[in-house]
Amino acid sequence: MNLHQRIAAYDRKLTKTEQRLVEDMQARYPQGLLESATALARRVGTSASTVVRLLAKLGYDSYAQAQMQARAELTALLASPGERADAVSVDNPSAQACLRNALLHDQHNLETTFAAIDVAAFEAAVRLLTQRRARVHVLGLRQAAPLANHMALYLNLCLPDVKAMAASGPLFLEDQLLWLQPHDVLLAFTFRRYSVAAANAVKVFRERGGKVVLITDSAAAQAHHVLLARTSSASPFDSHVAALSICNALLAAVALRRKKELAATLERGEALWDSQWIHPPAR
Repeated sequence: MNLHQRIAAYDRKLTKTEQRLVEDMQARYPQGLLESATALARRVGTSASTVVRLLAKLGYDSYAQAQMQARAELTALLASPGERADAVSVDNPSAQACLRNALLHDQHNLETTFAAIDVAAFEAAVRLLTQRRARVHVLGLRQAAPLANHMALYLNLCLPDVKAMAASGPLFLEDQLLWLQPHDVLLAFTFRRYSVAAANAVKVFRERGGKVVLITDSAAAQAHHVLLARTSSASPFDSHVAALSICNALLAAVALRRKKELAATLERGEALWDSQWIHPPAR
């Protein structure tokens, strides 16, 4: 629950000072909570400890948690790192504060992502990835590329026909779409700011009869199945911890459905790595 919801749900009487604090925080939310408890208290004419006690009554573990939630709501409205830089900045943050804020944001991202995840979409994604004739294409550009690389690497151990797509190289993205078939599956990643090339690839897959699973940070009607991940961060840059956790869950589910194939692949892989890289034959 955000601040407004917590206040609405609070059924006990507040003191006059607490009521003034509530009115001030609501009027200036979420920006108002980005300043220190001392600054907020000074404006209302009370103490920082009163601010902290009030937030504890409303169910927050700490002032830092309330700030993290407010910052998450504010940065969700801002499209670029430049816009978010001012929203997340504080005066002379310590290294310890940076560590704490990063942990709080990622914990919040994980909790909200998995509380709201579409389980039916997740199950459908696993079925698509593991269907017998599926050729799985994995696409993520710019900031989404590390997630796509992670999935392509490990799906390749479980599935026989995994293709990591790229925006450049010997074959440009449009050339990699020439031989699409109706049983092909696209596992795509895209986050603010959204890749036009990735959106075009999704469109082509749908036109050719392929299925699309999309991991993203906002609802996307063009995909058959969408898995949403929160990306709030203590820095100007999105956090993809929750998206990576969804990837790990997908990998676990795929590995369970392809247990025999995975065991055989790992056995072949160990033999290959040992013979060619660990103990290569003498020249």
